[in-house]
Amino acid sequence: MSLWIAAIWGLVGSAVSEALNLYAMMRPTTESKGRWQWPWRDKRDRPIVLFAVALRSLAGTGLAAAAWAGGLATTAFATFTFGVAAPLVIAKIFDQIRVLDQPSREDVQSGGSDDDAA
Repeated sequence: MSLWIAAIWGLVGSAVSEALNLYAMMRPTTESKGRWQWPWRDKRDRPIVLFAVALRSLAGTGLAAAAWAGGLATTAFATFTFGVAAPLVIAKIFDQIRVLDQPSREDVQSGGSDDDAA
């Protein structure tokens, strides 16, 4: 198997992983009143969601190609598996990052600190 074939199997694996992720985000819910919905709230959010999908797919492709080049993955199934795993691992890593809330207007106007330094 060549490097290009390994990369293609990684891309196929990443595409499968991303398709399942998008399916899970699009399923009908009680909030959507039983209707299917796109995973973005506003049409302005669409490019960033699609960009994130593309980046995770490329990461899976690169990981599968690197695993093949390093001798870690020697079969098509192994490179496919690396392609599936990369987007899932990346998503779990980013789930661990905490997003800080923006300060309220009252905090900004009052100086923004509740510390009573003595």
